[in-house]
Amino acid sequence: MKWNDVRTAVVSIAAVGVGLGLAGAAQAQPAPTSDDTPEEIAKDAARDLKDNRFYNKPGATRAQYDADWQECRLIARGSKIINGSTTYYNPALYNPSISPLAAGVGGGIGAAIGAAIAEGIQRRDNRKRCLMIKGWRLVKLPDNQANSVAEMGDAEKQAYFNRIVGAETVDGSIETRTSFAQPDDPALAIAPALAGAPTLFIHKDPVKAVLPPLEPGQGAIVLAFRRNGGAAAGRSGMVQLFRYDPAKGDLIYQPRDWKKKGDKTSYVVTVASGDRKAPYELRVIPVTAGDYVLNGGSVGPAVQPTSSNCFGAPVMRVEAGQYAYLGDASPFMGEKLADGSKLFGMIYSRNFDIARDAMAKLRPDIASKMVEPTIHNHATYSCAAVTMDRFDWPGMSDLPAAEAATASTSATPPAEPASGAAPDAPATDAEAQAPTQ
Repeated sequence: MKWNDVRTAVVSIAAVGVGLGLAGAAQAQPAPTSDDTPEEIAKDAARDLKDNRFYNKPGATRAQYDADWQECRLIARGSKIINGSTTYYNPALYNPSISPLAAGVGGGIGAAIGAAIAEGIQRRDNRKRCLMIKGWRLVKLPDNQANSVAEMGDAEKQAYFNRIVGAETVDGSIETRTSFAQPDDPALAIAPALAGAPTLFIHKDPVKAVLPPLEPGQGAIVLAFRRNGGAAAGRSGMVQLFRYDPAKGDLIYQPRDWKKKGDKTSYVVTVASGDRKAPYELRVIPVTAGDYVLNGGSVGPAVQPTSSNCFGAPVMRVEAGQYAYLGDASPFMGEKLADGSKLFGMIYSRNFDIARDAMAKLRPDIASKMVEPTIHNHATYSCAAVTMDRFDWPGMSDLPAAEAATASTSATPPAEPASGAAPDAPATDAEAQAPTQ
């Protein structure tokens, strides 16, 4: 599978929230039971069992295929999480403008995403990625075999598909997903050495270009936009992280009354580049201490991501008082790969010592508090994006299974601190002025 087909499965992985959000948590509601009968599910699942193509997982049964297909169908519609749980949130409690589940029915960008995932082609693509992540392979038969299947009667064809979905060996071209890391291509190799002097961008307005000390209950996310040359030179970028609850295996949602309560908890963290000409542009974003998933990224000035890592995202914890280094993000625009395709998206790397040394030249007080927290992969959560996918940070282990991943009962989330202040809205490249040297 070509990475450009997934377009930005690692790399432009992002989401539904716009700008910065301040968050609290919502209360989960019991999941409603499905009215679909096994016969109705089987009939729906048969839509992807065609004369010339079908899904296959060696050793699986038709019932297992039907169940996975139905689950992926619900996930692609935004009503279920790929870890198997179904989390419904009471819209009276949370802010629908930044909640994934509300995005499909809300206004603004949320409505646009809701409309996009409702489109048959896009929903089918998301369902396909979901099935492949669950281990299913898409098989396309040679024309002669497809013609033979087409000539079968209904009963014979039904028996054929019941058998072929779990067959150990199949003919034809087979499409699989076995890796969820970013593409391994020489054109995307990120040399550790910096291509120029590091800079620290804080704000476009010199008056506001002051990074305040962390408040009680706050830490900070440190990210560097690294442009070593090539198709990354002179490019803008944006990275988005969402506040995450590992115990529930889902995002934490902002309540509707956050303003009334003065809740300033960081929830949606958007890190945008401010100086696209800088070879190594450091950003420091104060956030409420807690866990954050790398939901996605995009390339271009003020381009909002429209894809999400909700099928499995890297997650890291930010402790109070610490400056947590996430990594380096290199925005590639049209980089030609060895297979002839071009990549448009963000490539991530991690060079903590280099980042800390660069920060020491600009803000030694911050450099002394920088840490490299452990990243875990495969944090899953509610999907609401045009493209839904998974990204594994190379060399990192999976997040331990959430205790509540299989529970759909109502639960009150842990209290969220309200003392964290969100950073100023990021500047676009057109607004950016000289960064702090």
